[in-house]
Amino acid sequence: MTFSLSTHAATNRLIDSSSPYLLQHAHNPVDWYPWGEEAFAKARKENKPILLSIGYSTCYWCHVMEREIFENPEIAKLMNKSIVSIKIDREQRPDVDDLYMIATQLMTQSGGWPNNVFVTPDLKPFYAGTYFPPAAFSSLIQQIHYVWTQDQVPLKAQAERLASAIIRIKQQENNAQSSSLPGSRLVEALISHFSDYYDNRLGGFYQAPKFPNEDALLFLLDACRLANNTCLEMARGTLEKMAAGGIHDHVGGGFHRYATDAQWRIPHFEKMLYNQALLGRAYTELYALSSKPDDRAVAEGIFDFTLRQMTHKDGGFYSALDAETDAVEGAYYAWTDAELHEALDTDSYAWLMQHYGLAEIPKIPGHKHVDGRVLYLIQPLSGSATAEGLSYEDAVKKQQAAMTALRESRDKRKLPHLDNKIITSWNGLMIDAFARAGQYMGNPEYTEAARRAADFILSNLRKQDGSLYRTWRDGKAEIAAYFEDYAFMIQGLVSICRAAKEDSYLQAAKELTAKTKQLFWDEKYGGYYFTDGTEQLLVRMKNAVDSAIPSGNAVMAQALLDLYEITGDAEWKQQAEALFMAFGKAITENPRAYTHMVHALLRLNHVAPAAKAAQQPDEAVTLREAMVTKTYVKVGASEPKREGNSLTVTALLDIAKGWHVNANPASFDFLISTSVDVREDSGKAEVEPVYPKAHAMATPLGDIKVYEGKVSIPVKVTLPGNAENLRLLVRAQACKDATCLAPSDWIVPVKLK
Repeated sequence: MTFSLSTHAATNRLIDSSSPYLLQHAHNPVDWYPWGEEAFAKARKENKPILLSIGYSTCYWCHVMEREIFENPEIAKLMNKSIVSIKIDREQRPDVDDLYMIATQLMTQSGGWPNNVFVTPDLKPFYAGTYFPPAAFSSLIQQIHYVWTQDQVPLKAQAERLASAIIRIKQQENNAQSSSLPGSRLVEALISHFSDYYDNRLGGFYQAPKFPNEDALLFLLDACRLANNTCLEMARGTLEKMAAGGIHDHVGGGFHRYATDAQWRIPHFEKMLYNQALLGRAYTELYALSSKPDDRAVAEGIFDFTLRQMTHKDGGFYSALDAETDAVEGAYYAWTDAELHEALDTDSYAWLMQHYGLAEIPKIPGHKHVDGRVLYLIQPLSGSATAEGLSYEDAVKKQQAAMTALRESRDKRKLPHLDNKIITSWNGLMIDAFARAGQYMGNPEYTEAARRAADFILSNLRKQDGSLYRTWRDGKAEIAAYFEDYAFMIQGLVSICRAAKEDSYLQAAKELTAKTKQLFWDEKYGGYYFTDGTEQLLVRMKNAVDSAIPSGNAVMAQALLDLYEITGDAEWKQQAEALFMAFGKAITENPRAYTHMVHALLRLNHVAPAAKAAQQPDEAVTLREAMVTKTYVKVGASEPKREGNSLTVTALLDIAKGWHVNANPASFDFLISTSVDVREDSGKAEVEPVYPKAHAMATPLGDIKVYEGKVSIPVKVTLPGNAENLRLLVRAQACKDATCLAPSDWIVPVKLK
């Protein structure tokens, strides 16, 4: 049951916050506290455990949990009696989010938002999970209350073990220094990794759900300049398939956060500023290499959307657009046939139906379903223009006529929630992207957008002592900036200097670099800490692993190399080398997790990657699969059976007793379905997997469909005549009771006789 308190029957302490996410919960009947000493003192005084509920304002499952749980007066009453509840905006407090996401991953082997972590009054975690259905959450609160009031010893012992593990994990990364620079073979190792996981039919890496993996794309685009054609093929193939898919907003421009399917057609509809920035840069750099008008048009669509819908009147960039409207995900973006007929004249409708498809949006049980489907492009506009004997300019006119009419129609709909806080680090990414676009495309409007945003940050989020704030909203800057805020802004300022040829931005970059070293540099082991150390958390972190955005240390390495290239001052290069050595051991052990750092290393070394076949074995660069566990599921393949130009190969899964994997399709969209694919080097293989009948299992989430024991999944593959190299790809997520491990990926070679 969903509750609505639109009359504001309750108001809690979040009402004084500037965070849109916290304000969304300000009228819950839950007695929410913001992160801070007031809440911690209450927990100590009343001897109660604390719930840290972490999310962000455009998080779909955060909205669901609020409607189902935090707006429920009975559940709120139970929470207010039993625990102290703290609501945290992960975009304001990425340090707290990162720390307690590790706790969730350690306890559940998975993660996501909302992240709900139960901690002791001294902030040590003992239980965690992401989304909980109402009945499961109520039961959990009661169980925690009972155990806490009867015997706290086991919970506190669990909390001590977890806190020690988190500290140990973070200290290992903090102290991963090497005595020399990481070897150039890491570049080849990383290219090889992406080559193994590249989907040569549909673009992208790994299996659905598919994320853009911008760090990989930017690395490959740079690597291809060193005469590696494979890198260009992977980057271009991915970017072109994404541009055609529904993850690309063909009507309004810009990209949604990820696709739920392998063909990029069904997106998760939220739009994040960092995605627009990183993909805007990627399509700009692809255009610089290809000179194709299609690539330029996609990049321009991203930047024009950002200027139209995500830019403050004084130049700063807003954070995000929500995925849902009135609790319906995708409502703003989907189209019924009747709506298309109403918006378009006869000629435009006929043209649209010839060039675009409409993808069905899967239903989520228990959730409102949107009427309408998602537009995707059947083939690039330049290709269809050639096939129809039109000039590219004439095809563009037809497309613009249709899309302008659709946008005018869509503008009459209720716009999804806009998170209008301005985040320094994300603005740095977008400033960098606009500056590069202005330079590479010769568009002064984009250079000016970068300049205005930089001026906004330097005027509104910079203190008199030269340090920065993290966020700004409605005239108020707050929260001391983190290291990534400095690093991303420095990179953006250097890019403006290159594009606009104005030394004032170079000087600002140098000043921020000096302030960054003063606040964050580790004099003992090297590398930059994420925080300035003024607030004591469980451990002071020093992050270099990429997440949805590049790591601050990696971006700083890139910015230092930029400063070296611009000024010729060897000191900047030496600082970059010290940064590489600070994380040398970690990068060497797992280059995929440090893709943006390896990208910077590629620039430092200026080494052209050797052909994959010419590589010599190097045990020091053995790749470890990050966040993948294969302990409970073994995967193999049968001998292929040929029938003419097709064959059938069967994936064989052996699942440990007591464990299961999710069926295909999975019962909920936050579960990863078991999927099987076959890849062939030419990318022309047609694949038809036949998933077995699943059986229902009762879990705290409700009944879900699963596979257990030994499972066979036959795949029929239609091959081109010259096929030689086949690979069977399997993805599965092992679960037990209410715990699900991180999904695993397998590549199994298929021998053709």
